[in-house]
Amino acid sequence: MRGILILLLLYVVMFLGWTGVGLLMMLAPARFSRLVHDNAGVFPELGSSDWGKKLIVRLVGAGLLAFASWFATRVADLVRQSG
Repeated sequence: MRGILILLLLYVVMFLGWTGVGLLMMLAPARFSRLVHDNAGVFPELGSSDWGKKLIVRLVGAGLLAFASWFATRVADLVRQSG
């Protein structure tokens, strides 16, 4: 029983991580790009006139949210089948 709870906790942490990053990307794309740029130097900082880059970041965030919801439904199906 303890192993199942640890596994379920891992799934919850993964779901919350994907949801949090997806929401940050959708609601604050400039802040997300600044965070990634400052920590990894990979993504360029977004200015106020970079609407195309902001749109791309928001679309990727929406994709992460869609993946998180798909992941949650699959885990719920597994839990329902096992119990």
